[in-house]
Amino acid sequence: MESRSLDIGLDIDGVLYPFVQVIAGYATKTLGRPCTDKAETWDWYQRQWGLNHDEFFALCSRGVRDGILFTEGAPLPGAMRAVKRLARAGHRLHYITARAFDGVSTSDAWHRTAEWLRKWTFPVHSLTVSVDKNCRPTDVFLDDSPHVCHDLIAAGHPRPVWWSHFPAQTHPADTVSSWEEFHTIVEGEAWLSGTSSLTQGT
Repeated sequence: MESRSLDIGLDIDGVLYPFVQVIAGYATKTLGRPCTDKAETWDWYQRQWGLNHDEFFALCSRGVRDGILFTEGAPLPGAMRAVKRLARAGHRLHYITARAFDGVSTSDAWHRTAEWLRKWTFPVHSLTVSVDKNCRPTDVFLDDSPHVCHDLIAAGHPRPVWWSHFPAQTHPADTVSSWEEFHTIVEGEAWLSGTSSLTQGT
């Protein structure tokens, strides 16, 4: 059986980094009222916290400047081990995150993210801050945003994979809720790509 190394794209917030948990703790202290870290929908901060879009991202910007958001917080369970397993298998890991928003520059987002990845010893081949997750070629891309996965499908990405936090929802992209499921997809894609390369070379 032949397989090849893949370029794997990884989102960070909600896939590797506990964004909701960190901002919930910060919001509870800053706003002086309980803000749950149990997101029930994609727009949980509106439905569960009562913040509009501008208020939420102003809070996030303040959290970044205060050295909390993007700095504090351990990797989500299983994330570091899973990513290192991908690297050991010979795959190249490309982190693409849309962490630049009002009040947080692309440079600041990049440096804070790079430092967090370094602190937790994640293997890194590239790090890009962009809302366009198709900004660099990848064979497989893992993201927890259903909207991003729709955009990747529309752009013709070969294998977008949606990390679902909400099992009741469905999506046209491959859907996973565990690292083992994602590894299975990667292994299958690596084998298919390797077989295709051999066929084209004959």
